[in-house]
Amino acid sequence: AVVSTQSTGDAWKGKLLAAKKTALVQGGIRKLHYEFTENEEMAEDYDMKTGEILVRKWKKASTIGRKSDWEYEIGCPPLSASATSDLMWESSSSPKVYRQDTKTHYTWRIQPLPYPLSNYKISVENNTIIVRTENKKYFKKLRIEDMDRFELPLIVKYVNCAHANSTLMISYEKPKPVLQLEQAIYSELCKVKPIQDGDMDSCKQQ
Repeated sequence: AVVSTQSTGDAWKGKLLAAKKTALVQGGIRKLHYEFTENEEMAEDYDMKTGEILVRKWKKASTIGRKSDWEYEIGCPPLSASATSDLMWESSSSPKVYRQDTKTHYTWRIQPLPYPLSNYKISVENNTIIVRTENKKYFKKLRIEDMDRFELPLIVKYVNCAHANSTLMISYEKPKPVLQLEQAIYSELCKVKPIQDGDMDSCKQQ
């Protein structure tokens, strides 16, 4: 059976609205914490001026019931999480990947990748963005969880890439239905009363 974009988007919106939510406003950032019935948690940070999402991370229960560490879907884990992590991050030369969306695009930064732009081959396979290099020094699969949730296909013509300062930047243009859904969801999330005073008006018409 074919699932329509509208019904799939409504399922994600309904999941968020049905969750137990806590909001906090801090330094111009609107922080939301969700508790779902599936024994999983999600946290999101939004820039209150632009409405852009800065962080989305998940904490899910394992098979033995213990919660995992935060897994970042959007944003970069803080380097100060632990001294060990800091040392590993700084000493490792393997490229790091993190997603950093804008209002109109899903975007990733991969660094360090010193090769020139002409060395990269970008394709879409099995609804996944594939990054390869001509010199076969790097290979990466990038999934857009949002598009999976909405059951929307990835189309290669909407993928763009750029390279500067040893950083490869990949972006995918958000389809119009996704833009409309994200605005509707953000408007609803702004109705969640924060546990401390904040500027609620900044949520209007982002």
